Amino acid sequence: MAFMFNSLRDWFAETLSHAVGNPSEEKRTVPPPIGFQPYRDVPRKRAH
Repeated sequence: MAFMFNSLRDWFAETLSHAVGNPSEEKRTVPPPIGFQPYRDVPRKRAH
């Protein structure tokens, strides 16, 4: 009976994780933003 309960608990946890998703994995698969982006680069002074 304990084995059946443990396997049911594992199955439910895996099913729930698939339904909800993994936030850290979802952040890695977000496409880059489209449209105008703020300019964040600092230009370097060129020495002649």
